[in-house]
Amino acid sequence: MNRLPDPNTVFPNEYHTSCFIKNVVKAPNISIGDYTYYDDAEDPAGFEKNNVLFNYPEFGDRLIIGKFCAIASGVRFIMGPANHRISSVTTYPFHVFGGAWAERTPPHMDQLPRKGDTVIGNDGRCGSDFPEPARADPGVPHGRERTRNSPAANA
Repeated sequence: MNRLPDPNTVFPNEYHTSCFIKNVVKAPNISIGDYTYYDDAEDPAGFEKNNVLFNYPEFGDRLIIGKFCAIASGVRFIMGPANHRISSVTTYPFHVFGGAWAERTPPHMDQLPRKGDTVIGNDGRCGSDFPEPARADPGVPHGRERTRNSPAANA
């Protein structure tokens, strides 16, 4: 008799506040290991929509979260397209607002700085912190057994 939780179930316990998020995330650039869970009393299955910000898979960066990770309510993963150009006259993203601005400026995504993938190793813990939740930024290593409790996880 197998008494282990099924890693392919969405809600592994009777409370339905914890969610094995690999079973609800659909973006092709997000990879999540078995038994990694997100805990949220409001919407644990809404992890991708509510907690992975500025995710445009065509940009090319990835969010990789290992096995047996614990992610607290409110933790935010900021993907690469959140960055602004730093190699032009202005950092203002004229192109993304369309119209004449888009016609007269180079494509925005092509000029954003590439910081790399966001990787949380196996057995990682991303905690929340009062008054602000933790944040994981692209290109910043987050290793095994690291606790991310700082509002600026790359500090």
